Amino acid sequence: MRLKALFYIAQDYAFAILRPLQAEIIAHGGSVVWLLVGDEITPALLMPEENQLPDEKAAIAFNADAVFAPGDRVPGFIPGLKVQVFHGLNEYKRGNQYPERGLFDLYCTEGPSRTAMLEPLARKRGYFKVCETGWLKLDSLFQPQEVAEADKRLPPVRPRIAFASTFTARLSGAEALFEEIKSLIESQAWDWLITLHPKMDRNTVDKYRSLVRENVQFYGTNEVISLLHRSDVMVCDNSSILQEFLLLEKPVVTFKNREPLPCMIDIRSPAALGTAIQRALQPNDALKQAIAAYGPSVTPYLDGHSAERVFQATVSLLKSGWQDRKPRNWWRNLRMRHNFRF
Repeated sequence: MRLKALFYIAQDYAFAILRPLQAEIIAHGGSVVWLLVGDEITPALLMPEENQLPDEKAAIAFNADAVFAPGDRVPGFIPGLKVQVFHGLNEYKRGNQYPERGLFDLYCTEGPSRTAMLEPLARKRGYFKVCETGWLKLDSLFQPQEVAEADKRLPPVRPRIAFASTFTARLSGAEALFEEIKSLIESQAWDWLITLHPKMDRNTVDKYRSLVRENVQFYGTNEVISLLHRSDVMVCDNSSILQEFLLLEKPVVTFKNREPLPCMIDIRSPAALGTAIQRALQPNDALKQAIAAYGPSVTPYLDGHSAERVFQATVSLLKSGWQDRKPRNWWRNLRMRHNFRF
């Protein structure tokens, strides 16, 4: 099937998630357009060959077969089967509950945990389907990384420590760890690669940007995959990015993680950070084994072919004669129309 697809995105991280699917759709003779919404997305990150729609009126006129969204909202007034592909792996920090709001026809899950949560709802409510496909971003994550020497921002001779943090204040370690990270930057022969959630408090972001120097680089949301591959250890809190790092079988130091696992080195005090990083740089056998076991426990789809499965699941549902039976969601759709000024 030559699929007409619309990608509905509001955050820069969506580019890495959806590009493997774009390649799959085009390989099957289909077409893809992007609708960038809100003021937190960067249009300049689009590739020259990628097609951007100017507004929601153009999205309606495009009349897509399917609309793919990594966020948890999509307007009902844009035509097409609504497909949720998720912006992260199953987030245990939120109690393993996805807020199903009646906005999607198809949920493409990354593994058994989220599938088991959504399938009972699908049977009960009857207006959406669930298909376990794997997470699209992992196709990008597991592609061979061929980084030219000229593009390497930091010399390869020293350990590289990534720092990432979620924006939710009660789950974030960014403020609590700042002074300790600043001290380690000055005292240890390590290079630091820092990225923060796009919704992080601007004052906190500015503090970390002020640390940039010869051995510290700040990475934008669109550069996260490069950061993951270039780093030896990650310091994190409850951000789901730590899951992606663990899937690369690299050690993570977490600060006050709500559900620390054997594959993490969890600390409760900022003062313990330096020692924990030293442990992570020389992981023992028990930690290595726990990290290796983590990936398959989250998702069995580590083959880099999730885009193929998402494509096939979408086409199969379209060919089945699926009818839109979703709730009208008057209030949510009115709010989205208001946000669009439509």
